[in-house]
Amino acid sequence: MPKNPKSTTETLAETENYLAWKADEPDGETTYHIEVDGMTIHFFEEEWKEFLELAVQVITTDEHKKHPLEAYSENEKIAYLSILSAICYADKEFIDEEKRQLDILLEKLKISDIGKSKIYSSVFYLQLDDKLANLETIQNLRHTELKYTLISDLCLFALVDSNFVDEEYQYILGIAEVLGITQEQVDAIKSIQENLEKIKDIPTNSERFIGLIKDSAAKLAGVGVPLGAVAASGSVFGLSAAGITSGLAALGALVGGGMLAGAVVVVPAIALGSFYGVKKLLDSALKDNKSSDKAKKH
Repeated sequence: MPKNPKSTTETLAETENYLAWKADEPDGETTYHIEVDGMTIHFFEEEWKEFLELAVQVITTDEHKKHPLEAYSENEKIAYLSILSAICYADKEFIDEEKRQLDILLEKLKISDIGKSKIYSSVFYLQLDDKLANLETIQNLRHTELKYTLISDLCLFALVDSNFVDEEYQYILGIAEVLGITQEQVDAIKSIQENLEKIKDIPTNSERFIGLIKDSAAKLAGVGVPLGAVAASGSVFGLSAAGITSGLAALGALVGGGMLAGAVVVVPAIALGSFYGVKKLLDSALKDNKSSDKAKKH
């Protein structure tokens, strides 16, 4: 990375062979750079945004990054997405970015044109009969982990405009009650999504990022929310959620054998409801993982 005193540089992410960094130039412009095998690729801000969108599309085509809703029937998808889309207008505004995110979801989940029209009508006017029918359908989720994914997706949509208002929160609480999810569990999911939104631009290998993921996992496990169900949300979201989905992917790594491989297997067996008990376990697992990495290097 060049040491130009006229520019302020910041590392965004780094692996053994790759480095991504940004520079705040003297003229006020921000440029982005990726170092690959002795070569540096440079991006202006708009180019960088397009590159990130491409990266998100690559990630979401991975078989392991599919949204769990894809395994359900079209009618169940429509009910889920109608409940989800209705939050877009809970604050009486339906902004372009919310529409874009909804479009991405409908395309990725291969919703038919008839299904799309039903879902879009739910944004502005979810009729009582339709709402009751959708709620009856999603009640079938009460005994599945997908109910937590729905709450997490609702929180993500509420954060599209970076402003989580009370009307959106009350709407989510109403859906949670139907699904048998407690307010404490909703608050844990909401808190995590809000925190991920705040740090979406910091490097994923930084102590702050890793610390937040560790605390998030502890909070979720402490109130009985499956980590995998929350990590699965946002897997088909677009650019504005790219930073958040990096955090969700890190949560998923806890389940799938990532930086805390093996830890989650025993989380349900320890004092459920104890944040500090789970956090202590994750602290220990992370420390052991770092020690193991160091031993491998030597």
